[in-house]
Amino acid sequence: MDAMLVRHFFTTTAAHGGRAIRGLALQTRGRQGRLWTRDRRQCSDVAHKAGDGCGMQRLHHEAAATSTSVGKPPAPSLYLRTKRGDNAGEELEAQPLDMDQPYPAQTDDGYHTLSFYSFFEMTEQTVGALRDRMQTEWGASNSSILSDKPKDTLGVVGRIYVCGEGINAQLSVPTQNTRALRQWIETDRTLRGRIPRFNWAIEHRKAFKALHVRARPLVAAGAHVDMETLRHEPEYLDPDQWDHELQAMKEADSGTELAPLVVDMRNNYEARIGRFEGAVCPDTDTFRDELDAVRSMSPDKKRPILMYCTGGIRCSVAGAVLRADGYETVKTLAGGVIAYGRHVRARPAGAAPSLFHGKNFTFDKRLGEPVTEHVLAECDQCGSPCDAFTNCANTSCNLLFIQCADCAEKHHRTCGSSLCIERASMTHEQLIANRMGPLWDYRSRIHPEKVFGRDWIARVEKLAAAAAAQSKQNGS
Repeated sequence: MDAMLVRHFFTTTAAHGGRAIRGLALQTRGRQGRLWTRDRRQCSDVAHKAGDGCGMQRLHHEAAATSTSVGKPPAPSLYLRTKRGDNAGEELEAQPLDMDQPYPAQTDDGYHTLSFYSFFEMTEQTVGALRDRMQTEWGASNSSILSDKPKDTLGVVGRIYVCGEGINAQLSVPTQNTRALRQWIETDRTLRGRIPRFNWAIEHRKAFKALHVRARPLVAAGAHVDMETLRHEPEYLDPDQWDHELQAMKEADSGTELAPLVVDMRNNYEARIGRFEGAVCPDTDTFRDELDAVRSMSPDKKRPILMYCTGGIRCSVAGAVLRADGYETVKTLAGGVIAYGRHVRARPAGAAPSLFHGKNFTFDKRLGEPVTEHVLAECDQCGSPCDAFTNCANTSCNLLFIQCADCAEKHHRTCGSSLCIERASMTHEQLIANRMGPLWDYRSRIHPEKVFGRDWIARVEKLAAAAAAQSKQNGS
């Protein structure tokens, strides 16, 4: 039989203006023999069975209270699932569809921006199937799983990485589909019960152009990090606990040899526009370099380490690696600067000031969201106070740098070289006809302070000539 199609319809209520929507459960085996299914079982509320609130929150609190002694991995937490996410594993019970509420009240353009990650084992086959399902059913202009009639899907845009150790996602979702996204997750056999509460952005708008689902490592660690290592989790602190730790450090004698080390685990350019008081910001460009810097700053494995990053996953991985290496006390800010920024925004008037100053850098077209009004950086072109990152409008240059509004107008949103100004004004057809390779390698592109200088225009022209010659040679 070339194709077999079995439909199961179920009715549920979603946040589409309070109306009921019909969900289409499909099980089909097509020409390529691929099997995919939507479970018709309704999501149940595990909070009643937990007896003390949402089951996932209970696990999180248990993990925070667990000893972090070497050789004894903590109990399962918000981010780690010990049960596999494929046919070799046991199905988890669905979580409540309303677990992500309250939803953000205001959005700029009808989109919620959010992120999530989770660690659990999958086979290569399961990873590929999950990638295909999400790309097809979360993206645009395909048959919807939430209707028995062909129409747009969830309309999700963003970036998702899946691999044998779990999933890492940064997304923008139409507000009317946010609850439907959770419904999809909790009816998918691989993801059901494995995705924690969404980590809402500080500011909401459509932050991506399209949806890209990739089978690749969750973090660019430079080496494979397996589940055995990830089970050595760091201790997760909520924003209040994090503030308490930093405040206690400020009041204590920081000159002691084993004073806690607070480390910014983000890339060096991210800390330019925002960082925590007292944090060490290593001048590194890769995850492996950051870990080496931490080990160098803290050779004594008894020294407490506190780390933070953008949304939490980098510190979850780094903390696990360090604990597996024998570091006794490793703590991290749960949800990263994103969660802390929301916490700061929600504080009542007269509350203690934020210990994070400035903006949180984001890897999307926003390139940052403000946590406080502090401006920590300067325009790379004129030196005026500024914290607005941009990329040179010449995509062959694509230099990442800080540019004020006046310089953006003056230099046509480019780095300022005559070459880049000229190419930024070209049509798409002209750019195709005058193709040019990248001018900078990765390290140079993210270090504008090393690019800008007395002779930098001459260097750009020289690089452009070499790139043009190379493109011409490749085309001949």
